Amino acid sequence: MATRGALRFGPHAGALLALLSGALGGPPATAGAEPVTVPDIVAAQVIEPPVECAAGSRPYPVVVLPGADGTTADTAAQWAPMVDALQQAGACVLVFQGGIIGTQRWAVDPAVSARQVAQFVDEVRAVTGAPKVDIVAHSAGAVIGDYYVKVLGGFPNVHSLIQLAPETHGSDGSGVLPGLPVPPAQLVAGLPIAPPLAGLLGVGGALGLLSAAPAVTALGDGPIAQPGVEYSIMATRNDTLATPVGTSSFIDEPGVTNVFYEDQFPGSAPVDHSSLRSSPNTTEWVVAQLYR
Repeated sequence: MATRGALRFGPHAGALLALLSGALGGPPATAGAEPVTVPDIVAAQVIEPPVECAAGSRPYPVVVLPGADGTTADTAAQWAPMVDALQQAGACVLVFQGGIIGTQRWAVDPAVSARQVAQFVDEVRAVTGAPKVDIVAHSAGAVIGDYYVKVLGGFPNVHSLIQLAPETHGSDGSGVLPGLPVPPAQLVAGLPIAPPLAGLLGVGGALGLLSAAPAVTALGDGPIAQPGVEYSIMATRNDTLATPVGTSSFIDEPGVTNVFYEDQFPGSAPVDHSSLRSSPNTTEWVVAQLYR
C-alpha cells in the first residue's frame, strides 16, 4: 500500500463532542459575526493500493471507499468479508483511504477527500485502461463518492455506485447526543469557530457530514443521482449515526435502489451502522447489485 501526504496533527476523538458542549454552555453566536480563520497547516494523507488488475477481471475495477469508523489499521479486517466476496465474483478490488489525519480516515472536509478520490480514479483508469470504475462505499466514504460523482463531475468515470449507510443528506446528530432540545447539527451550525477548529483537530470530516455542512448542501442542490451511474443504497434501521434513519441515506430519485437491510433479510442477525458493511448478507447484496 502506498502512502502519500504530510501529517501535522493527530485526531482528537472527543473534539466534536467538545464543540457541541461549547455550544450548549457558551453564549449564542452573534448574527453577522466575521468567521474565524486559521492557517491551513494540515495536509491530508492517503493510503492507496497498487493498481494491479489482472486480465479477465470484471469489466470495471471496484474502488472501495471505507467509512470513517475505526482507524486505518482496522481497515483490512473491517473490509475482508466484502473484499473476499467481490474477489470471488471476479472483481479487481482496490481499497482507497483518503483525508487521513493521524490514523483517522476522511478527517478533513469531504470536498478535499473527494479530490483525492478523483485523482485515484484517474490513476486506476489510466493504468488499467478501463473506461469506468465501480464504487462500493460506506458512510462517510459514500458521501465523498457522491461528491466526486456529482459536484466534481466524475460521473462519466463511474458505472455503479453502491452505498452502505451513507449520510447522503447529512446527519442531524440526534443518535450521537440524544435528548437535546434541538439536533446537534443545529448547534454546531451556529458556531463560527467550528469549521476552522475542526480542521485543526482532525474532525473536519465529521462536521462535514452534518446536515447544514457545505458539502452536504452542495449535494442537495438539484438531483443527486447523475446520468449513466447505477445507484444502490442500503441502510439499517439500527443506525445511530446516519440519522434520521433512512431519510439521511436514501436518494428518492428515479432509477435509484433504496433498501433497508431488515427488509431484505428479515430474521437475520441485527446489524448497526458499522457492522452493516461486513455482514455476509450485505456482501451478497452488493455483489448482486454490481453484477445483476
